[in-house]
Amino acid sequence: MTPNRDFYTGLVATAFFAFVLFVLIPIYVKVPSFIPGFAPPPDMWPRVITGVGLAMGILAIIFAIPKMRLASGERVTTIGQTLNRNRKLIARFVAVLIGFAAFTYGMPVIGFVPATILLLAYLFLMTGNYSRKIWMIGLSIIFPILLYLVFTEVTHTPFPEGHLFSAHIADSVTLI
Repeated sequence: MTPNRDFYTGLVATAFFAFVLFVLIPIYVKVPSFIPGFAPPPDMWPRVITGVGLAMGILAIIFAIPKMRLASGERVTTIGQTLNRNRKLIARFVAVLIGFAAFTYGMPVIGFVPATILLLAYLFLMTGNYSRKIWMIGLSIIFPILLYLVFTEVTHTPFPEGHLFSAHIADSVTLI
């Protein structure tokens, strides 16, 4: 069987969400020893979201297998030919990984909302489709703010505020 694009997409999604679920969440999401009442622990929603993403990646792999079996009668190409044919996609994938790394390291510095706005704008730019610029700008700004409000006001989940802006806000408050 020759792996196809759906298989690789499922494989990357599965690896990414497994990394987040089993490595990043246990390291970066602090769970207190006592949680009062029926309040969910701080790691509940991140685990739910990454669990769903992990399941979707596994399903993508499972659904790609019949397509790979069907296409197994096609001509075999070498890895060099495949890499050369997909070099633009590979460069875009590397750029997206760099964007996620910048998001991971930038969030503690500038906070959740600004980092997520920048990440979504970057991901929209990486799609290469600029026909709906207003939607891209609107979703890049409104979605992180709504996500922040829902999680902080409804589930009382704390998000990183960022060292850069929290210091400036604290200085301006003391001046007033």
